[in-house]
Amino acid sequence: MQAVMASDFAIAQFRFLTDLLLVHGRWSYLRLCKVITYFFYKNLTFTLTQFWFTFQTGFSGQRFYDDWFQSLYNVIFTALPVILVGLFDKDVSASLSKKYPEIYREGIKNVFFKWKVVAVWAFFSVYQSLIFYYFVSTSSSNAQNSSGKTFGLWDVSTMAFTCVVVTVNLRLLMMCNSITRWHYISVGGSILAWFVFIFIYSGIMTPYDRQENVYFVIFVLMSTFYFYLAVILVPIVALLGDFIYQGIQRWFFPYDYQIVQEIHRHEPEGMTRTELLEIGNQLTPAEARSYAIAQLPRELSKHTGFAFDSPGYESFFAAQLGVFAPQKAWDVARRASMKSRPKIGQKK
Repeated sequence: MQAVMASDFAIAQFRFLTDLLLVHGRWSYLRLCKVITYFFYKNLTFTLTQFWFTFQTGFSGQRFYDDWFQSLYNVIFTALPVILVGLFDKDVSASLSKKYPEIYREGIKNVFFKWKVVAVWAFFSVYQSLIFYYFVSTSSSNAQNSSGKTFGLWDVSTMAFTCVVVTVNLRLLMMCNSITRWHYISVGGSILAWFVFIFIYSGIMTPYDRQENVYFVIFVLMSTFYFYLAVILVPIVALLGDFIYQGIQRWFFPYDYQIVQEIHRHEPEGMTRTELLEIGNQLTPAEARSYAIAQLPRELSKHTGFAFDSPGYESFFAAQLGVFAPQKAWDVARRASMKSRPKIGQKK
């Protein structure tokens, strides 16, 4: 008891390790790997577009993006979607994670965070940054605005940054195993935040460091057909390589969890554990008991001072609520020692 009270975490029974390791531990590993590699990818992609620009300026130090673009890139324009992935992404359900414990080995072998994986992300960062810079700069060299003037540096950089924000946010959806409405809201909201910001920022004239770098730029760009064509084509070309790679990898070199996904791809995504109990599949007897116990009220045992429930009352409370939970040997002994409690409105 003293050891439990002095500890940060306490595990009452060894069977609780099943969920802790095979489900939540494995989910946590996958999420961390995706978050780290995605941060590496999106920042390398953003930085390399400026690196290619230095070849055009003779390494003079001329900046390609406005300072505020660089400052808010990680803070607002690409922040929220990756947080959702780090919190909620799931490759397979909890019941399937325990049904196929072999997929836990991928974490032991560090399959998702080794140099090969990082090299693949780096390769596509280089590929996409080349598309962003050279595709936009070359295609806009002869482009003209509505007044007949050719695009300048800040027109090109704003156009390139728009393509970067759109592409890296859409790329996040391609790496998600489970996509909810919150993913769409976060991705769409991040892209919308960029347009709201640039509309306000480029519509204000200030006498400070910014001078008139991007003043009225977005309004000039959006008055041309070129802007809309580039916003559609550049992300498609940039993500085409990732799409092909993921298709080949999943078809010919699948991970273990992808095989499990294919086996159960026809099962309804929204099926709850209650429905699984009713149809009688997917849940082992131990899982069925665990689910039934989870539906019980949180009753603390008077026999312990621990921060977890005593198993002695599980079947008793289950019977009171009409929830099926098979009795075990210690249930009978613990139930016999429990004092009857009067119901509301009754006297002892």
